[in-house]
Amino acid sequence: MSRSSTGRRRLVASLAAATLALGMTACGDDDSESTDQSVTMWTFKNTHVAALEQVAAEFKTKTGISVEIEAYTPDDVFTSKIQSAAQTGDLADVLELHAGGEDLRVGGAGLLGDLAPDFPESAMARFLPSTRSAGLVTEKRRAEQEEVKNAKVGSLFSVPFTAGTFGIVYGNRGKMRAAGLDPDKPPRTWEEFIGYLQATTTADPKQGGLSLGLKVSQTGFNWIYEQLAFAYLGQAGFEALFDKNPAQGFASPEGLQTLRLYQQLTPHWIPGVSALGIDEADVAFAQGKSAFNVGGTFTLAFLSQNGMPAENLITFPIPPATGGKVSDLRLAPLALTGLSVSSQTKNRESAVKWIEHLTSPEGSGAFAKASLDLPATDLGAQAATLLGPKLAALQQYFTGPQESTYDAANRGFRPPDYDEVQVGDPLVKFSPLGETDPAATAAQLDKVLAAMWQKSG
Repeated sequence: MSRSSTGRRRLVASLAAATLALGMTACGDDDSESTDQSVTMWTFKNTHVAALEQVAAEFKTKTGISVEIEAYTPDDVFTSKIQSAAQTGDLADVLELHAGGEDLRVGGAGLLGDLAPDFPESAMARFLPSTRSAGLVTEKRRAEQEEVKNAKVGSLFSVPFTAGTFGIVYGNRGKMRAAGLDPDKPPRTWEEFIGYLQATTTADPKQGGLSLGLKVSQTGFNWIYEQLAFAYLGQAGFEALFDKNPAQGFASPEGLQTLRLYQQLTPHWIPGVSALGIDEADVAFAQGKSAFNVGGTFTLAFLSQNGMPAENLITFPIPPATGGKVSDLRLAPLALTGLSVSSQTKNRESAVKWIEHLTSPEGSGAFAKASLDLPATDLGAQAATLLGPKLAALQQYFTGPQESTYDAANRGFRPPDYDEVQVGDPLVKFSPLGETDPAATAAQLDKVLAAMWQKSG
């Protein structure tokens, strides 16, 4: 599936339509609990199956409960499978769903059980703080989301399973060495990062630059610019860029400076970068066609699947510019997938035990190490032992003081109908295409944001 946030939302919307059509009639009528010591689980991620089976084998040894795991891909096939199974009462006991959207919609259609009694506040403390409420029905969600308007506030339709964020830079250690750089020393500042890019593009002008899936225009804005601007301006200054007050916007002196910083990337993009999709850019990096690539924590698994071993990589978040408000940028994780129990299950007790095991430090650590997808479980000091050095290095960027933490899920300061594409397109024209300068780009960004605010009333 596409790993952009916009792509995930489109897929979630398609599943929502399917589950809503079923309504409450899809729920099973037999609430009796089976004594069968087996659980069925479905996921939309084929890459998770082997890791889940590994953890399931350990779980069976520990509890005697066997788990049968099946993947249905791509997402539209998974959607159809849930729809047809709900109609026949054959839903799996446990489902891995997109967190913070798909889980709420499927739950709102009556197809998921409430996990709140099984995961009270004390149990939810095992998860990274910014992921805990992804599957929770809140007053705000019930008021704003049609799909959960009939759900009980406080219902928990999923617990977080995998977590991640974007704004992560991947470097090819071999290309760095060839350019005279030390791959064990990630750049600490934006200026150092630009220096690294200068070195690799000088050493290899065609395949020594930076890759990113800029065909999806908002990736440049969401995965590089926002982190750079947040670190330079601080949270208040960053949020002011999107405010109704144009004096604080992109054309302000501070806003213009963030665009000038971003412009420093222009000579260092790989040729044709604006025509690459997200997967295409990642594959190009895995094939040695770029020295650096920007993605998310979830990109590590994709790169491994495409022939780039983790041992050949260096990873670090978008470095902060010198003289900015934040000198040690941290990235709040998003819940990417969640674990849900079907409302049709006759094995609820066993299903919940399986979810508890999967989200325990031992279970989530084993899964993450095998899949290269970071867990939503907060492993703390155990991370290096349970995850290994590469994954632990990524998870360390999840924790830090609030004032230094960029949170992609914090959208309250933007226009209600905020459109990522409308801000992404001008940035692509600015860099890499070089069709506009900072002042013209700032004016266009302020213009589209003003139109969004006006539309919202």
